[in-house]
Amino acid sequence: MSLGLRVRLSIMMFLQYFVWGIWLPMLAQRLGNNDLKLAGGEIGWIFTVYGFGSIVGPLIMGQLADRYFATERVLAFAHFVGGLLLIATAYATTFWPIFLLLLAYCHLYMPTMALTNSLSFRSLGEANQAYFPSIRFWGTIGWIAAGLFFTMYLEYEDLPFFRSVFDLLGLHGVFEGFMGFWKSSIVPIWRSLFALSFVGEPSYRDCLRVSGFFSIIYALYCLTLPHTPPTPARESDPIDKRSAIVECLELMKFRSFAVLIGVAGLVGIMLAFYFACESYFLVSIGVAPTQTGAYMAIGQVAEGVVMLLIPLSVAKLGYKNTMLLGMAAWATRFGLSALGYPFWLMISTLVLHGFAFGFFFVVAQMFVDRASSKDIKASAQSLLVFVIYGLGTVVGSAVSGYIREYFSTQANGLAVENWRGIWMGPFLLTLGCMAIFALLFKEQQIGEIREDAESHFEPSVASH
Repeated sequence: MSLGLRVRLSIMMFLQYFVWGIWLPMLAQRLGNNDLKLAGGEIGWIFTVYGFGSIVGPLIMGQLADRYFATERVLAFAHFVGGLLLIATAYATTFWPIFLLLLAYCHLYMPTMALTNSLSFRSLGEANQAYFPSIRFWGTIGWIAAGLFFTMYLEYEDLPFFRSVFDLLGLHGVFEGFMGFWKSSIVPIWRSLFALSFVGEPSYRDCLRVSGFFSIIYALYCLTLPHTPPTPARESDPIDKRSAIVECLELMKFRSFAVLIGVAGLVGIMLAFYFACESYFLVSIGVAPTQTGAYMAIGQVAEGVVMLLIPLSVAKLGYKNTMLLGMAAWATRFGLSALGYPFWLMISTLVLHGFAFGFFFVVAQMFVDRASSKDIKASAQSLLVFVIYGLGTVVGSAVSGYIREYFSTQANGLAVENWRGIWMGPFLLTLGCMAIFALLFKEQQIGEIREDAESHFEPSVASH
């Protein structure tokens, strides 16, 4: 396996999640009491946009990449136009313009998550699938870098978040030495940039502008990715071969595949709760609003470690037990958050997000790749994105806004949430998902699924 190929795919993953990691964790601060002051219900609906973008977009773009256009070109188009839409959203200040612009953007961005997975799997080949977690690891690094970068961007004068981290590590002197260099060399550059009339001083809206800028840069990089051509169908092929969407839906006839897809959608509801509520929860326990993105990056640090453990865990425990560990981490994380204190424990629960995401979602992606034939991998990955970030996110995000309002009281004109009530819902739902998955999912069925998929694939290859 070429090191150069792995590096190229790793850079792709870094940029893919760097773009998302800038705007999504900080969007709540842009919309909420610290900036636009939109209503809780409106905020909840805005957070559904990446869910709606995951319903239709992935299935259409997966079909385009599987049947009509090279995957890397589809990625380049989506990120270039998406970057322009993000920049436009930064200048919107009311519900409907923000909702519609982000909805259009997410119909372009969300499908690219599946496409980067399928491009990676196809470039690596099935024999080298074990390299995928280490490549996907750089997506986690990209998300961490995004949170730290944007916090540094907002607090460029004094870097209080980084000061607190260095103080916690007993490296106050090292930080002060660094700050001498930072204020004399870096801060003047930032000030000259922010003095430009079309830039201005840092604000929460910049989570969208800065993300849009990097999205355009990423679009250009996509054109350098390994060429991943489509597999056109012939007119003589049956309908299930001409439509990659229909072909991957046929996998739902296998109980284990259907159970995985169904449970993944339910777990997607919890993921939506996390992104829609966590930023506000952190502020409620004493975190500065400008630092919420950096604190949420703690989960991605843990996720990065988990990515490196996935091949070992799958080899020793199997797909099923590894995914159950991921769901158990979700349940523990929500259960502890319902306590609301002490501060150090609430921050520590962020680590569990990394275990939950890595052990469940990434392993689910690996299982789906193994179960799908070579000509529908993009569509099969898109189906997974559809249920996790589509159906699950729409339900989770929309409900989260109303649940926050239901469990809130007014104090000094501001909403004060009852976080115990808010977090108990996803806690109980996760426990239910674990029970369903443990009882109904049979890992051994992957061989039966793959045998059936290949029996459909081989004749088509011969006919091409």
